[in-house]
This record gives sequence, structure tokens and C-alpha cells, in this order.
Amino acid sequence: MVFLIPLVLFIFSIFIFDYFYYSKENEVIKTQKQIEQKNTEHDKQKYLEKILNQK
Repeated sequence: MVFLIPLVLFIFSIFIFDYFYYSKENEVIKTQKQIEQKNTEHDKQKYLEKILNQK
């Protein structure tokens, strides 16, 4: 029983590390997607302006 406590703590610490690591990674991915979305919105606006200016 005494040997199980360090094992459980070790496994628990691995899960905590994974949680924090992947949460930061997901934040980076979210910011990249927001930047890409802004760029596509800007491109759409330019496209529509071009079409309107042609007439």
C-alpha cells in the first residue's frame, strides 16, 4: 500500500502536466485561427469592394 501512493502521485502529476501543456498549445492554435479568420474577413471585404467599384 505504501508503494501505491508514489505511483498514484506520479500518474496524477503526468496528467496535470499534460493538461497545462495542451491547454497552452490550444490557446496558441485558437489565436492562430482568429488571425486567419480576420484575414479571410478582410479578403472578403476587399473582394466585395472590387466588385462594387467595377460598376
